[in-house]
Amino acid sequence: MKKFLIHSLAVCMVALGFVACSDDNDELTDKRVTYYPTVTLEGDDYIILDKGSEFEEPGYSAEMQGKDVTDLVVVTSNVNSNKSGVYSITYSLTNVDGFSSVKKRTIVVLDPNNAIEGFYLTSPDSYREYQGEVAYGYPFEILVLDNGDGTYTVDDLLGGWYCQRVGYGYDYAMEGLISIDDDGTISLLDSYVPGWGDSAEDLEGTYDAATGTLSWAVTYTDYPFIFHVVLNKE
Repeated sequence: MKKFLIHSLAVCMVALGFVACSDDNDELTDKRVTYYPTVTLEGDDYIILDKGSEFEEPGYSAEMQGKDVTDLVVVTSNVNSNKSGVYSITYSLTNVDGFSSVKKRTIVVLDPNNAIEGFYLTSPDSYREYQGEVAYGYPFEILVLDNGDGTYTVDDLLGGWYCQRVGYGYDYAMEGLISIDDDGTISLLDSYVPGWGDSAEDLEGTYDAATGTLSWAVTYTDYPFIFHVVLNKE
């Protein structure tokens, strides 16, 4: 009987030993090493391109596990140099474990011969009217794009008040669509603030061709806030 118990105990210990080894092996197989990719851009990540000119890629590179893997980078671009607009190029590389390195480059296509299109700076004397007047105090950069159909897209009709001055970010810029008559009268066609999901109540403005100045008063919300914005072309 004792021999049987000893034999059984030995078998159990061997079996346990196999289980323990199996567990150890499982732990070892789970300890994989991941080599993370790194994508690096050459040149600027924000480029202004003249309309009609050819975009020349400044270059990029990628490394993983100390090796050059630039040829594995996936480049996605929507750049159309024949149409004014803001475009992007994405450079990405993903390893076998799903870890990615992503870089982006912004391309702004502008017509240098278009008097209205381009970058403007909000005059520091611009002000918000609500229970008194508060000046902007600083210049903020605003982009105006010609849509080619007599309309213009303004990336922030509020002149950067919430987006840049207050620091809320671009979800709180009021992108707008305007038209400019031959006499310089500006009409509001559309507007939207993504962060709050609303738009302007009214806009009255003018374009002064002699000085290259855009100016308007935007009525926003029913409080109301009235933003008196003067934009001077850079």
